[in-house]
Amino acid sequence: MRTTKVAKFGGTSMATAASFLAVASIIQNDPTIEFVVVSAPGKQDSKDIKVTDLLYKLADEIIKDKVHPTFDKVKHRFLILAGAVGLTSTFEPILESTLKEMYEEASIAFIVSRGEYLMARLLAIHLNYTFVDAQSILRFRGLSLDHGQTNQQTKAMLKHKPYCVIPGFYGATPGGDVRLLQRGGSDLTGALIARAVKAKMYENWTDVDGFLICDPRVVHQPKIIETMTYRELRLLSFMGATVLHSETFFPVSREGIPIHVRNTFNPTGTGTKIYYEVPGERSKMMITGIAGMKNFTLVVLEKKMLSELVGIDRKILAIPEKMGINIEHFPSGTDTFSMMIESKYLVDGKKEALMTQIQKTIRPDFLEASENISLISIVGRNLLANNYNMLRLFTALVNDNITLKMIDYGSSGANIVIGVSDEDYAYAVNSLYDEFIRDDEEDETH
Repeated sequence: MRTTKVAKFGGTSMATAASFLAVASIIQNDPTIEFVVVSAPGKQDSKDIKVTDLLYKLADEIIKDKVHPTFDKVKHRFLILAGAVGLTSTFEPILESTLKEMYEEASIAFIVSRGEYLMARLLAIHLNYTFVDAQSILRFRGLSLDHGQTNQQTKAMLKHKPYCVIPGFYGATPGGDVRLLQRGGSDLTGALIARAVKAKMYENWTDVDGFLICDPRVVHQPKIIETMTYRELRLLSFMGATVLHSETFFPVSREGIPIHVRNTFNPTGTGTKIYYEVPGERSKMMITGIAGMKNFTLVVLEKKMLSELVGIDRKILAIPEKMGINIEHFPSGTDTFSMMIESKYLVDGKKEALMTQIQKTIRPDFLEASENISLISIVGRNLLANNYNMLRLFTALVNDNITLKMIDYGSSGANIVIGVSDEDYAYAVNSLYDEFIRDDEEDETH
């Protein structure tokens, strides 16, 4: 593994002249950052519009009406950044030639990708780094990313090109047609490059200090998660903890490359480091993070001798599958079967249709749907190492008069999912945080 780093900088990090200069300073002060991936400029403030959104509007103008009034806004944003580093006269011709290419290509993907393209061009010129177009390394097969070809192409292109800047979010087919990744896809671009160059570390620079143990809108000033595993990240991300694009960790986790989430606006902060296995584990924390989602519906059915019927689980789950309804959890007991479903899948009569079909197909003795349920995932690599932790967990909830609607032990041994009423959600998260984080902190200080 090389000693080099790949660093990705998000849209907010590139939104203003001050943040652009801060990014440049971070890169210039760390010679181990050999490969830089950038997003398009994000919002300068809450009332601003992301450059990517402006480009979607511009694409509509160019393709439908052969006009480009929105280009002036895009151009203005980049000239502010270019002016901050004395590159206005150098960069203006690049902007004009890019507009000409937009008309020539006249595709949504090409026009929208120019936010990242222009950002990478500007930063490369300022740093005197090599610009490498993502079209030449990220390979698509149709609309899907071709991971094998991407890895081979990236290895070949970057083998002898240290100190370069690469735009995120897009790639191209072998024929040269630009294709876009999902929103937030620059995170994935950085991970793909880190895998190809066998980086020592993949730094993901954002506008937050790292992953928080839980939602700050629910718990006042929660602690930062300093270290976690890829498995824990996946478990927390699945339940809504979003700092990284959901596919980011797959390429690097397979190669054992750590991710370091850091704050562009607080570069001395510790951030969050994510490993396949946390090295030199010293943490006594039982819980790594708590994540949750509200507004679920719990469907419960009971039938005598249900557990004796071969294939009954498949038969029941086939009913929502045919209706396009996704099941989050299906904890079951003797002669009972439960399904936890996001309520958004049960609108416009779908809940009634589901219940009718279950009644018709299974003929249960009892069938009930309870709405306004929240799911909470308690994640921790040390959580089940001590049986006492389960007693602590349930005691904390009981002491705060919180009724459990569901319990599901994760098969990995790294998480437990519980269901509570929506009105108890915030109380439950705070109870768990107080029990496992605040109490454990107090124990360590005494």
